[in-house]
Amino acid sequence: MKRCWKLWTIGLAVILASFAAWQRASAQEEELDPVKIAPDVQKVVFENALVRVTEERMPPGRVVRKHRHMHGLTIALADYQMEQKLYPSGQIIHSNRHFGEINWNETFIHEARNAGTTNQYVVRVELK
Repeated sequence: MKRCWKLWTIGLAVILASFAAWQRASAQEEELDPVKIAPDVQKVVFENALVRVTEERMPPGRVVRKHRHMHGLTIALADYQMEQKLYPSGQIIHSNRHFGEINWNETFIHEARNAGTTNQYVVRVELK
């Protein structure tokens, strides 16, 4: 009888541990860091406790799937055309950016596509 109780206890412990691991895995947030999602396009060029500065070089037609940018400045270092799908609204925005243009953005989640014929070249200064 003791052996049966031990086996039952071990089986229950394995089931509970598996359930807990599954819950943790499903509760993890979707990866939205553009540097991790598209390392061929985005890279960190400077980071400290206050800011993260990234450089983005995206060829024409390239799409970067759903990702997040924290609030901060975007500095265009080339003329380019961009199409964005905003989340969660699904709104589509078409933009023309020009060399030297500086924009402030609040934190947002989007999918981005270089919709033009020139390379997109951007530096972002995101506040932490």
